[in-house]
Amino acid sequence: MRPSTSLVLGTGALVLLTATACAGAGTATESPTSSLTAGSLADGDRYQSQRFVTPLEVAVPAWLPAVPDTDEPNFLTWIGTDASFDRAVRFLVPVNVYQPGSAAATPPPDDYLSYLRGQVTYGAQLADETRTSVGGMPTTIVTGTTGAPLDGSLGCPAADVPAPDCFGLQPGMALRLAVIDVVDTTVLAWARVTEGSADTAEAFADFEQMLGSLRFR
Repeated sequence: MRPSTSLVLGTGALVLLTATACAGAGTATESPTSSLTAGSLADGDRYQSQRFVTPLEVAVPAWLPAVPDTDEPNFLTWIGTDASFDRAVRFLVPVNVYQPGSAAATPPPDDYLSYLRGQVTYGAQLADETRTSVGGMPTTIVTGTTGAPLDGSLGCPAADVPAPDCFGLQPGMALRLAVIDVVDTTVLAWARVTEGSADTAEAFADFEQMLGSLRFR
């Protein structure tokens, strides 16, 4: 985990859910489907990535800066502007991952979603899983928390990065995490909040609106 970003690694009219997936230390065998819309973000500020390996354009919620804090080939991130809330939105194309229980980095798995689900064996809790599409690409969205650190389990933005400086679920943090299948590439996107914080529902709803506005270029 990057120490400087405190990572972990987001209802109603904003996101329409046709059913609710299982909560707790796992996910439903068959996820319900959702329909994402840009909602109030449709006419908001839009950002076109400059260096991200999968070029995209996306509307940005008001609680994020119009320009991201980082736009790198494999990592794109916004940090919330309100100091009273510890929240952020990230996009990552993993160069490699640290599988839970392993000290060695390996290439990202071909079936990333199955790999993510397998992390429940190591303390991850995955809930509210739903299927949708983002930018026309098949996407699964899930809420992730953990009781034990999973350094680097989500992935690293570059090679030769130690697990603690990569991204993974961490105690005390909650992620609304999207696994987006873009041709032969897995793009991860997530909103991060402090677990149990009062702004969780707002942040996760805004994040799903953000995904609803996303277009790959």
